[in-house]
Amino acid sequence: MRQPAWWLDLLVAIVLIPASGLFILWHGAHVLFSGEDFGNVGRRTAVAARRAAWISASAAMVAGGGLMALRLWVAGSVHLLLLGAATVLFAGVATQKH
Repeated sequence: MRQPAWWLDLLVAIVLIPASGLFILWHGAHVLFSGEDFGNVGRRTAVAARRAAWISASAAMVAGGGLMALRLWVAGSVHLLLLGAATVLFAGVATQKH
């Protein structure tokens, strides 16, 4: 199998960045508005953040790994970085439960 052209790799990365961004914003809003007061991480917020961390980690592996399996190295790396950072963010919120 030939490696795709560099411009195709870059185009796929640019086209899929808004999809990953909306995915992160959707889960971030769900965690933010999970029913607790702002600045207070209670049980519902921690559960929502834990769920968002699992979902974003799974999406990072599927999207990033799938793109890398197709030899789209730049697009796969960008999505592993974006969704991996979201996973760390949500996991950090989940551990803040008092």
